[in-house]
Amino acid sequence: MRRVILGSIIATVALQADVYELGRVEVVAQTDISQNKATEVVDAQVLKETESKTVVEALQHIPGVFVDQTGAKNQMDVRVRGFKKSRVPVFVDGIPVYVPYNRETDLNRFTTYDIAEITVSKGYTSPMFGANTIGGAINIVTKKPIKTFEGEVGAGIFSGDGHEEYMTLGTNQGTFYGLLSISNYQRNYFKLSKDFTDNGYQEGKRRANSDNKDRKLNLKVGYTPNDTDEYSFNYIAQRGEKGQPYYAGDLNAPFISRNMRDRYWRWPDWDKTSYYVITKTALGDMVTLKTRFYRDEFYNSMENYGNLPDAANTTTPVDTSAYDDYSLGGNVQLDLKLSDNQLLKFSATQKRDFHKSIDSTQPGLDTKTEGTTTSLGIEYALQANPKLTWVIGASYDKNKVDKAEYVTGGNIDEYDKYDSNAFNPATALYYSLNDATTLYGSIAKKSNMPTLRERYSTRFDTFVPNPNLKAEKSLNYEVGAEHRLNDEHLVKGAIFLNYSNDYIASVSVEPSGTCTSRCSQSQNIGKEEHKGYELSLDSYWSDALSSSVAYTYIDAKVKNNPENPHVSDIPKHSLITRAKYSPWAALDIIPQIRYESERYVRSEAIYSDYKTKEFFLMDIKIAYRAMKDLELSAGIKNLFDKDYFYSYGYPQEGRNYYANVRYTF
Repeated sequence: MRRVILGSIIATVALQADVYELGRVEVVAQTDISQNKATEVVDAQVLKETESKTVVEALQHIPGVFVDQTGAKNQMDVRVRGFKKSRVPVFVDGIPVYVPYNRETDLNRFTTYDIAEITVSKGYTSPMFGANTIGGAINIVTKKPIKTFEGEVGAGIFSGDGHEEYMTLGTNQGTFYGLLSISNYQRNYFKLSKDFTDNGYQEGKRRANSDNKDRKLNLKVGYTPNDTDEYSFNYIAQRGEKGQPYYAGDLNAPFISRNMRDRYWRWPDWDKTSYYVITKTALGDMVTLKTRFYRDEFYNSMENYGNLPDAANTTTPVDTSAYDDYSLGGNVQLDLKLSDNQLLKFSATQKRDFHKSIDSTQPGLDTKTEGTTTSLGIEYALQANPKLTWVIGASYDKNKVDKAEYVTGGNIDEYDKYDSNAFNPATALYYSLNDATTLYGSIAKKSNMPTLRERYSTRFDTFVPNPNLKAEKSLNYEVGAEHRLNDEHLVKGAIFLNYSNDYIASVSVEPSGTCTSRCSQSQNIGKEEHKGYELSLDSYWSDALSSSVAYTYIDAKVKNNPENPHVSDIPKHSLITRAKYSPWAALDIIPQIRYESERYVRSEAIYSDYKTKEFFLMDIKIAYRAMKDLELSAGIKNLFDKDYFYSYGYPQEGRNYYANVRYTF
């Protein structure tokens, strides 16, 4: 029997049968004419085969997506086609979960045990997402039970005195369903490569202060009174804790500020709690009403133990600071099926962000920063004929600063407050050349409102606030194709150009306010260009062997900033490939290789030409199904113990091992 592509698609659908459909924003079903054919998906099978325990690890398998580490905060996120994390909002089941103050989040704190799929929109992004999708959107869709009783339990151990435990239980009784998922993932340290040479405060190969602990509870209950309507309540609680590994680079590197390298920090609390209700109601045969309402909370506390190296012997923090944030919001969407080949959507979205900064050195002087973002969206899809589909959409977005407090002379005062707005039209065209080939193209005008942090943060008295920042704007072009070769190989390719104006970046300015030397300020400096292409090939060679390869080329530049013309943290070339070999049905051998070329490092104060080293990494996993529902697996990551880093002075993990057991019923 031939291992045809069609068979692989059917298998994928079967694996995704537990996807929480209400949690999707952009349609991925082939039968829906508004489907975004350029959306990339990481499904549960890929998560399992690649041993992706966090969302960051999972997203590395999508072309055009790169790890973006803020080493000085022990924070891992991603860039999408060069756009950094604050330009690519993160959603869980369509609910925005980024931190209100800076529109970022630490995706390393988001584990994958309860995830059914992760979708990434890069070119055309549906207006139904709301505002600030200049670089695309990431939507994490959780699981939904489909059986009367089902579940999964597992446990594992890994290098660094690490261990994991998780359990998911679910039931679907037809008219109602429920799911409970709990997980714990923690380790005491990670080990550096034998080739690592210490220039900083790191001593030995155990990475100092690199411990972390992440626990999650996901509770979902739903009511489905008929075939068209569904109502669901969701509660997700994440409780994290992490250390701050010491700076371990050249202590005299001119492009690294002292503020970055002299840190002895810990985060005893990195906590998120989300409450949300999602509904879908059919209003006759032609109209569907969809709603999302939520409260998303974020509490983060950081302990500062002073300057190194004396801080290593300190058990009491010098000071503590905390973010106590939450967002309230909702989305109402109306889908009108005008005919079998026409679909019209309207949406109204509003999100209110509340940020409170708590500093132990200024008791009683907690400051608050608040803002409101509103978005009105429309999207029309027309299937002109069986081969041609046209989608056009637009949104009007507005951001209003409601409060912006700061401390001066022992009192609380307020910065000036300004609003920003943008109109964002977009269109996409899909053409089926034949049964094997689909062509598409899109043009999207997108925007990104300045964050509260970009407007007002002094960043430890190194920045001068700039309340009057304007929205960033970008024209995003994309053309692509998908082609099946010999019914056994699926090729995808895309060429993209993103041209941004009023891009917000840091520039050197004269001292002002609390900043007294080497000051920077966020400004709309002008033009930034990202261009490149992506290629991928999924192959099914036989019943025993399959493979996937994805390559990305990207060239990113700041057009009119001679002080820093390079966009940092982006490799020009990247490649990820993996194979799955099953010599018999119960055994899988899964090797994986990842390559990244050099990146320019992030510069805090002055321009630098310094680059990271290119690297090749290899992982290997062996999975054995002792019985139908019981899987034992073990593997090695960074098999050849390569010394590499994303953020200068913060080396990554060397060779490491894991073993786990999983039982599904």
